[in-house]
Amino acid sequence: MERRSADVKVLWSNLHRGVRTFIISYVKPKETPFSYRLLATISKHVKDLSALREEDTKLFIKIRTHRRPTRRELAFSPIPLTLNIIGRAVLKNPGYAVLTAAIEGFRKPDLAAASLTLSKDEYTDYVRPVIISSSPDVSEKSMKRHASDIARRVWGHVRSTLASIDGRFEELEDITLLPPIALIAVMGKASAVEEIKAVIADGGEYREIKVPVRRPEWRITDLPTQIIEDIKTSIVDPIKAGMPFAAKGALLTGPPGVGKSVMAEALADALGLNVVELRPQTYRSMWYGATEKALNAIFKQIIRKRREIALIIDDAEFISSRKYTMHEAHISEISTILYHLQRPDRPFTILTANNPELIDPAILRPGRIDVAVVMGYPDRSMRRKAILRNAERYRITFKPEGMVEELVSATKWFTLAEVDALLRLAASKGRGVVGRGELEWGKRKFNVNVSERVSMQDYLRWWARKTQGIVITYIPSETEI
Repeated sequence: MERRSADVKVLWSNLHRGVRTFIISYVKPKETPFSYRLLATISKHVKDLSALREEDTKLFIKIRTHRRPTRRELAFSPIPLTLNIIGRAVLKNPGYAVLTAAIEGFRKPDLAAASLTLSKDEYTDYVRPVIISSSPDVSEKSMKRHASDIARRVWGHVRSTLASIDGRFEELEDITLLPPIALIAVMGKASAVEEIKAVIADGGEYREIKVPVRRPEWRITDLPTQIIEDIKTSIVDPIKAGMPFAAKGALLTGPPGVGKSVMAEALADALGLNVVELRPQTYRSMWYGATEKALNAIFKQIIRKRREIALIIDDAEFISSRKYTMHEAHISEISTILYHLQRPDRPFTILTANNPELIDPAILRPGRIDVAVVMGYPDRSMRRKAILRNAERYRITFKPEGMVEELVSATKWFTLAEVDALLRLAASKGRGVVGRGELEWGKRKFNVNVSERVSMQDYLRWWARKTQGIVITYIPSETEI
């Protein structure tokens, strides 16, 4: 969050004379009906916003507008909130302050304005953020997961801005930042892509197919450290730079649970794209020729949105080799998919597969799928990263110190999905706290066949060596695991 010149003002309210509010704006605020509609919507949740002492309270409000609010309109939005609802909440909770931040986006927040509301007479011990995000570029789930991190960044920026203006604000260093009390997502209807609709009309039959469009949940930093740079260099950077030779698609393969779907979404996120998943149950029909018509209609709409979305074909084994396919309808379906995957105007396409040898080789040739990423069982560093990330996500604590390393050692040859499951199971036993007893109890519930997984790891190395084209591998050795 870059430093910019800010205008700082003090607001007083006759309704709540016991509080004071400092408004920091980076553009000239513009008063419009949008701010008061926002106030009216949030007024329905006054009771939740007054519960500043309840640290687990998290209110999520989604507001749709006909158009995206301008930066100046967004900068005005904290003012009516602080003079009404926020001022009342601070007055009822001496010792608590509220930071109201109006930002554009969410992944890389651009701060338009912020307000800090404090008690005039009481010493402030804690601050609770309220985050208003215009056109957030992540999903609701991701907003909730990363809200505390965004709040820390905004709070640090606001604190340094106030301290640079008046040295008396250096006392803000002693205030404890608590989790956000509320997240408010403001989305214009034009930018809220939620589904792709395809219509098939055949004689008297009319059929509408809806394919969900969603924002990625994962980021490229969630991937194994060893392959992040290779993926950026071979896939992400050329596409973002608009290079004509950039990859058109990628295959992600490995055993179940190692993070293929996570990597698919992380790739889409790194490219700034939403995600569309193509599943057979969406388009298949029992009627002759209807499946191909549905596929053509879906791809027509997907190609129209190609600059906004990444196409993910999960468990792509269903596009099996035509030499193993006996049914004429299935051969026709595969041929239709092959046709669309060779079009130059298609979106970036990601295939995931547990058994890549079943996929038709024609799909995996360069030009359709340019890069293959082979993922094995996670090493110690990746398991540690997953444990720490999930512990923060689930608010799990470890006692005594060193339990994270014990958990890393205890999950040798586990998949990332199994690491997550063990962590949740042990935390359930300890009611949010994981110790040695909870870990041992949870570990007894798991059955992992090490010899079978060693064989799978060897198979992945063999497959990576024999595969033609660009191959990126993450297959840790037994000593690394």
